[in-house]
Amino acid sequence: MVSPRTKTKDRKHRPLQYAEAGIKCFWRVENEDDQMVVYTFELLPEGGYAPTGVHRGQLEVDRPFPIDIELPEVTW
Repeated sequence: MVSPRTKTKDRKHRPLQYAEAGIKCFWRVENEDDQMVVYTFELLPEGGYAPTGVHRGQLEVDRPFPIDIELPEVTW
């Protein structure tokens, strides 16, 4: 979950660390106007990540595993 205090770390530094570790897919979850939004990314062969989706209301992906879930309202 991205918080205002860790926004730069979550959006810039952690993806670099994940890529260096060879993590093939990652999701970043954010609160946008009390709505849960999931950003999905996939590791590129040359390094770094490509965005693969922005999910509001419903998260349906095939990688890293198939999942199809409704995203709840944010209450925090």
